[in-house]
Amino acid sequence: MLGIGGMEVRLTGAEGVRMALSLPGMEVFAVRGGHSNATLTLDADLTMPECRTLHSFDIADGGSVCRFGVDAEGVYWYQYEGFGWLRFDGRKPDEVRCSHIVDASVLRFTLWTAWSMLGLWRGVLPVHSSTVVCDGRAVMCLGESGTGKSTHTRLWLENIENTCLLNDDSPLLAVEEGGAVVYGSPWSGKTPCYHTECRPVAALLRLEQRPENSIRRLGVVEAFTAVQPSCPPCLAREERCLDKLVAYVSNVLERVPVYRMGCLPDAAAARMSHDTIYNAER
Repeated sequence: MLGIGGMEVRLTGAEGVRMALSLPGMEVFAVRGGHSNATLTLDADLTMPECRTLHSFDIADGGSVCRFGVDAEGVYWYQYEGFGWLRFDGRKPDEVRCSHIVDASVLRFTLWTAWSMLGLWRGVLPVHSSTVVCDGRAVMCLGESGTGKSTHTRLWLENIENTCLLNDDSPLLAVEEGGAVVYGSPWSGKTPCYHTECRPVAALLRLEQRPENSIRRLGVVEAFTAVQPSCPPCLAREERCLDKLVAYVSNVLERVPVYRMGCLPDAAAARMSHDTIYNAER
């Protein structure tokens, strides 16, 4: 069983389970005993039916194309070209099934996909961000690839006291009683940062490269457009998923401030974002 994002998911399929637990960082999240919230079958006998394709994209480092679609019965399918399929039925949101996948990078992405679909029905999603913790509270740095998320959190680590990195690519953000929290995950990009901890969220920070440092808090509409693109992209392509995604982001925004920052890759940017976020709480 894997415990990620507050969800304990039982894995079945002998070879698939062995391969999954051998992936970097995954064993850290293994849970012995306990009560599972859902089941992920890793060696299911699947054949993808005719589907309406909603989204296609390359899998980073996977050497494959992923196609997301829905069949005539409303069941969601992910096709990993050349490797297999994942099936999720929103009417049975406690179960995900995928075929046996032999490529480690594709399998890693498949597990991320499974947690995305299970989490959408539970109000917890992986959010593309580099997340730093300061004085016990987390700041999630959002932005397009190459905008300097990892650089900005590294500058926090180098210049702000009592700071540590929770995850550098895809932590899970959840709305729970009392506020929003972020969980570490085994999906941390190129940085091996695998922490099981959960921390309250102080702010979400959307980064953009600019010739000078500036920061401002966003209103609701701007905040929504700043956060939603960092959620799993396929979910905005289908009506039922989009409804749940909108509700999820709206719940987050009711509890967490969102800032937009234009910044340089320097220590002054880290101090500016830290001081703005933490001074606003006083």
